[in-house]
Amino acid sequence: MSTHRAEPLAPSEPLAPSPVTLPAGSIGWGRTIAALRERDYAWYFAGNAAFFMAMQMNNLLRGYLAFQLTDAASALGLIAMSIALPMLLVSPIGGMLADRVNKRTLIAAAQSVIVAVNLVIAILILSDRIEFWQLVLGALGTGVALSLAMPARQALLPQLVPQHKLMNAISLQMGGMNLTRIIGPALAGLLIEPLGVGVVWSLSIGLYLVAIATLLPLPKHGMVAQGDRGSVAADLTGGFRYILATPLFRLLILTGMVMPLFAFPVQLILPVFADDVFEGGPGALGVLMAASGVGGLAGALIAANFDHVRRKGRVMLAASLLMGVCLIAFALAPGFPLALLFLAVSNVGGMLFMTTNNTVIQAKVPDELRGRVMSVLMMSFGMMPLGVLPLTVATDLIGARAAVALSSATMLVVLAAIFTLSRRLRDLSVEALDEVELSPAQAAQLVAEGIVTQEEADRRSGRLVTG
Repeated sequence: MSTHRAEPLAPSEPLAPSPVTLPAGSIGWGRTIAALRERDYAWYFAGNAAFFMAMQMNNLLRGYLAFQLTDAASALGLIAMSIALPMLLVSPIGGMLADRVNKRTLIAAAQSVIVAVNLVIAILILSDRIEFWQLVLGALGTGVALSLAMPARQALLPQLVPQHKLMNAISLQMGGMNLTRIIGPALAGLLIEPLGVGVVWSLSIGLYLVAIATLLPLPKHGMVAQGDRGSVAADLTGGFRYILATPLFRLLILTGMVMPLFAFPVQLILPVFADDVFEGGPGALGVLMAASGVGGLAGALIAANFDHVRRKGRVMLAASLLMGVCLIAFALAPGFPLALLFLAVSNVGGMLFMTTNNTVIQAKVPDELRGRVMSVLMMSFGMMPLGVLPLTVATDLIGARAAVALSSATMLVVLAAIFTLSRRLRDLSVEALDEVELSPAQAAQLVAEGIVTQEEADRRSGRLVTG
């Protein structure tokens, strides 16, 4: 039986209390980067940045190469489907493993598979033997490994910060991811011509190795969830059963699926906008991807200061409307500079929406179910092919501008209907959590070393500690 308290969250830092505690009402840069003062989280953040830098470089290279090999927008949809479908099918296994085994070990193993897959692809490119089907197969292997790693990464984060820094930590994590969306694609796009796709792909493998190395300093304790364990079959369905039995989680997961279905596929057809709409080639693609990242980074930094904003439902509604309207404006923009502006602002809204949604879920899910519930949220990204394939086919038939405008308008209608019909979601409020000394991982470490009792650790971390 779960002993989780609904109010607290998952936190962490090194073995000592956080050196600086900011007052609840403080504002400014110090508050924006508060979670980075936690040693464990700082290592996690660095590894996340390296990992997603490599991934963003790969995404651009994979899309560019697929389009060059096939000259068809639908090829981008097939590549996206190869990565996203495993998230729909394999993520439940990743979530179950995240709740049963050491999260750090699981992440390292899955990321090692990604390194191996990308090494094979790099060799094929460098030897001039790469074919489209090999890109698809590599994307499929990457998608499987991601489906195993990402639920554990999501479940690990709350262990590494004190509970009152959770939204800040999630916001910074997503901000770092979006910073890689600025730097990664732009860097890859700029390096393609002087170095070649194969060499740039090889550079991304080095970043994946850095991400694995940053797992080593993370704590050994607090990495395995405590709680009753059932059979493998029962554990596989545990996250689904909890979500179906909890009305708020049903709503949060439903709204969380809208972005992957309607908005995220737009990012995957940016090569078409770069080549056919704006006629700018790889350089324009890098700038478009960078504009998306700038907007996402801005949205994440705004969210990092929203931890004490109670009305989370209103934040999500406003953010989603902002994204939908700006995506339509991007699709219909008459010139490249204006399109960049609308694309960036749309991602401000998208990131603020996703960060708020993720934070509410992390704040309320029981620890022993965290990996499995987060895997269901990951599965929503597996729905991208349901949006990507129609969008890419529509792009081939009616053009990129009309296809994106139609998709974004549909998203606005869906979100407006959800928020109009659900007062629970519209009026969703989350109180700020009490400030505490220790993260769960710190508390677990101190208990393991016999420095404090379990009761003292529970008090100083503000919650029951995972093992």
